[in-house]
Amino acid sequence: MSPTQPADRIFEGGTLLTMNDQQPTAEAIAVQAGRILAVGTRADILALRGPDTEVVSLRGGTMIPAIVDDPTTTDAAASGDAEPQGTLEPGQRANFVVLSDNPLTITPRAREDLRVLHIVKDGESLYFDNARAAKEDDDTVFSEALFLDESGWLV
Repeated sequence: MSPTQPADRIFEGGTLLTMNDQQPTAEAIAVQAGRILAVGTRADILALRGPDTEVVSLRGGTMIPAIVDDPTTTDAAASGDAEPQGTLEPGQRANFVVLSDNPLTITPRAREDLRVLHIVKDGESLYFDNARAAKEDDDTVFSEALFLDESGWLV
């Protein structure tokens, strides 16, 4: 992963909640080879665009990091050798979810309408809601709308 190489994908057009104390929010993220290449302002991240870079709009949504429970890495997690994830910062696995709004700033009642717009695992899209789903490959994992229930689980 090198900033001298262009990003494979750039996600912009929303708010990123990085869970990184040094940079709590950002405007865009660049992904290269399944890992986060850079996080920052839209202008800084778009500067990492190459001729083959896919730019994906967050459509005003809020990106949050996702932790992927991979059963093949259970031994690595127990030994402390697990791959880093859980924040949006360079070097982390590119695992995140884009929600229709910021879950930290909306009212509890509005959380009932919170939708999952996009799911990305290791830099690859697993789910786009409605209109975007058709653009993805035919092997899209999810094809129906996803919502968060009261406990925060996807339904």
